[in-house]
Amino acid sequence: MRKLKPKDYLQEMSHPKIYNIEVLDGDMIYEGKEITAESEEQALRILEIMTGGQITPFSEIIKIEVHTIQ
Repeated sequence: MRKLKPKDYLQEMSHPKIYNIEVLDGDMIYEGKEITAESEEQALRILEIMTGGQITPFSEIIKIEVHTIQ
């Protein structure tokens, strides 16, 4: 394990974010509220798990709201 200087550590740390996502798949709209993730991709993967795999790469993202935790 490499040692990080305090400055490097702070640069590598990312603040978790809270995502509110709406996704359209066919005639269904799936909504994920207050999903805590470090990136949009991670939030979409969490929503996919929450919906039991109903969200696919062909699903349309209607809305993504991001709130940063500081």
